[in-house]
Amino acid sequence: MFHLRTTTSAALLALSLGLSAHADTPAQWQALTAPLKVNLEQAIASTTQAVPGTVIEIDLDDGDGAGVRYEAQVLTPQGESVEVWVDGVTGQARMHENDGKAKRRDAERAKTAKISIVQAIQAATAHTPGKPVKAELDNHWGNVSYEVDVLKADHTVMAIKVDAISGKILRAKPD
Repeated sequence: MFHLRTTTSAALLALSLGLSAHADTPAQWQALTAPLKVNLEQAIASTTQAVPGTVIEIDLDDGDGAGVRYEAQVLTPQGESVEVWVDGVTGQARMHENDGKAKRRDAERAKTAKISIVQAIQAATAHTPGKPVKAELDNHWGNVSYEVDVLKADHTVMAIKVDAISGKILRAKPD
């Protein structure tokens, strides 16, 4: 999600760019993605180099005014849930926080999934060309799936549901 720190400089930035707490408009998405040099798939690779495991969620964030970054949730082989931050310009990843034992539903979904989050992103962008900005392991009507948000060329976002077993597109709708 796109968050702004409540400081004077962030408030001035929000006023000057017309940004709100979420990137809901094409202009907000354009402002958020303009400085990016690292795409979502590269951020996932950096994440798993920093913290080995399975990425179950990754989201583009403005870094609370400190610069654009990706925030990823990793399930480690030890069964822990670890948050990793990846700089959106340099690609440098660092562990932000170990949240301890992973939620049972996350571990079960990860075990059930037959395709990776990267394969889900590739399926989503093959269906809807654009820049993926978020991906997460999810549930769609009782079936394990990924939801991938794709930013289209017109800076609108499509939410694509991808079956986590077959890789088939389940649904695509504007977000």
